[in-house]
Amino acid sequence: MWWWRARVAPRAALLALSALLLLLLPLQDPPPTAPSCVTLVSVQAPLQVQAHDPSSPGNEARPTLPPEWTSDMDDEVLPAGAVRTRDRYVPGHARAHAELCPARGAGTRLVALVPSAPVYFRQREAVRLTWGHAARRADITLAFMLGAPPAALRAAVDAEDKLYGDVIEGHYVDSYGNLTLKTLSMLEWFVTYCPLAARLLKADDDMFINVDGVLRFAEAPARCRAARTVWGKVWRGARPSHTASYKCFVPAEEFPEATYPPYANGPAYLVSGDAVGTLLRAALGARWLRMEDVLVTGVAAARARVLRADAPAFWRQCKDVAHPCALRAALAVHQVSYADQFGLWRKLHDPHVKCPR
Repeated sequence: MWWWRARVAPRAALLALSALLLLLLPLQDPPPTAPSCVTLVSVQAPLQVQAHDPSSPGNEARPTLPPEWTSDMDDEVLPAGAVRTRDRYVPGHARAHAELCPARGAGTRLVALVPSAPVYFRQREAVRLTWGHAARRADITLAFMLGAPPAALRAAVDAEDKLYGDVIEGHYVDSYGNLTLKTLSMLEWFVTYCPLAARLLKADDDMFINVDGVLRFAEAPARCRAARTVWGKVWRGARPSHTASYKCFVPAEEFPEATYPPYANGPAYLVSGDAVGTLLRAALGARWLRMEDVLVTGVAAARARVLRADAPAFWRQCKDVAHPCALRAALAVHQVSYADQFGLWRKLHDPHVKCPR
């Protein structure tokens, strides 16, 4: 009988493997139906992004920006010593997770992208267990935006992403000075994988987000059909700091003007889906500026004629939301600790508190 088993066993294994492969084939489900409000938002044709895998032998050279990323506003005369943003930006994602946005965002009401540093594991965990829990819905996408982690953290970040599948990695060194590159990577991911989504929310990992409140805000009659708009706490008349020791130091060659254009505060702001590609093109063509919120929602928005609408509810402190009703009226709370994320989550969903409508 040994010879019979030797002939039959390989055939049985082959049949089992074939059956398993058939079970693993993806089913072609129809795309989810978008709310009527979402379908009325105009959407630009998505940018065609050249993928880049630095580990691939055929991709040692720096990837180039495709022609459609060139804006007709790139003729701006740069001051001496300044460089254009596109000269510092490397497109593509080392870790993209396109599956996070099925059907290219059709029916997706909100894409929440959270810039985070590789070392902030606890902050990302707190977001997942509190307000990020809303991303389990089919009409919301949530992911964390990271740059290349240092070698000492590579294995831990890989393990985190293997467990959760929500870490997107761009082609830049993750540092405070590269926050502009991180934000551009966020915009690129949206226009590449989720261009049909209605809204993009940028929220730092120390922000608490009232997700239901953001959805109600975005889909209110006054904003439901809004296009080419950024909503957030808009600062006007802010001045650049040329003091090298200051955290927000900006060299004069990066921004020689006396005041910044009006811009949405960086920790949390909302963008209409049709404006994302426009902001990306305009920012790439502008001179480099390390202040990401000023560049994207100020300089680029002004050049591209994207409206900046003041919404102070995106800029609240913990002391401002001591009462649950104040928290329910807020959209984003700034500088929230690991423990505070859970406290605010419980307060927001306290069933014993009834707030006036």
